Amino acid sequence: MKKELLLLVFLVCLVSNAQTNKIVFEYDAAGNQTKRSFCLKCPSATGKSDQAKEAAASAQEEVLPFSSEEVLSYYPNPVKETLYLTWKLEDYNRVSSVQVFSFLGQVLGTYPVGSGVHELNIPFQNYSGGIYIVVLYYSNGSQKAIKIIKS
Repeated sequence: MKKELLLLVFLVCLVSNAQTNKIVFEYDAAGNQTKRSFCLKCPSATGKSDQAKEAAASAQEEVLPFSSEEVLSYYPNPVKETLYLTWKLEDYNRVSSVQVFSFLGQVLGTYPVGSGVHELNIPFQNYSGGIYIVVLYYSNGSQKAIKIIKS
């Protein structure tokens, strides 16, 4: 009886160790697989490695709404009903108007923006599904175009 119990414990340990992932993949920024390697001393599947912790920390840094260069935030994309635009207020260069274009270049809507306004909600419920271009026009003559998908 003791031999059978010992054999059973040994088999359970062997099977549980055999389920660990021994193949490690590395990917580039575009998500393409760049390297595949065999790992003999991989960390357990339940514990996170240091690389996974670093990747999770860097991913949270990427979700900040504004960086030092980017002053525009928009969501959701793909949009179903309403697109929400938010931008930083800058005295020297403010958003003067916003236009929505179809993918073929047809103007579908123009929205003037008053001074001191830093957000705009654009209704998309009357548009059919597809790709749209939203262009923000600034007071200094520059433009910023974003691609929006309507689902």
